[in-house]
Amino acid sequence: MPGGPSDAEAETLSRKLAGLLEAGSRLFSTRASLFSEELSVKTAFLGRGCAGVSLAAAFVFLALLLFTAFLAALFTSLLGSAVAGIAAAFGLHILIAALIGWFGVRQLSRVKPTEFPVTKEEIRKDIAAIRAAACPEPPVEPPLEGRQVPIPSSPSSSPPGPSRPTSSDDFEARFREGSE
Repeated sequence: MPGGPSDAEAETLSRKLAGLLEAGSRLFSTRASLFSEELSVKTAFLGRGCAGVSLAAAFVFLALLLFTAFLAALFTSLLGSAVAGIAAAFGLHILIAALIGWFGVRQLSRVKPTEFPVTKEEIRKDIAAIRAAACPEPPVEPPLEGRQVPIPSSPSSSPPGPSRPTSSDDFEARFREGSE
């Protein structure tokens, strides 16, 4: 029997697997783009921080050169007053190096190489969705109002024995409870 139910089940199973693989590839693509976006933000902070620290190092180098010139001028200043100008330039270079170094360190402190909050949250949502799909909740019974409840024709037609509340009695009790 070539066209039996097992062939139809296999066909739908193969379609389901193909759909699952396609959805998985789209999901992976989305998560990869989120990760690359967050990584590019961190890379920008890292680049600006490194540039700031590099400029600070350059100004420190210039300050050391000026300090050397200052010492040379100090030893030769016994004859002149060029020292005040060199000292002012030295102080200015130190101030610039301090400001740029502070900016660079501040930018580097914003780089958190192990934290990817958006990607982490989206992956958490994916795992929750997969768990929910793998273990679906049992179907909820429709409320009693949606079902047809047989109404006894007369109280004398009920069978003798202990009185059990029927679903209509339960419905009436709930109705009375809600109206009080």
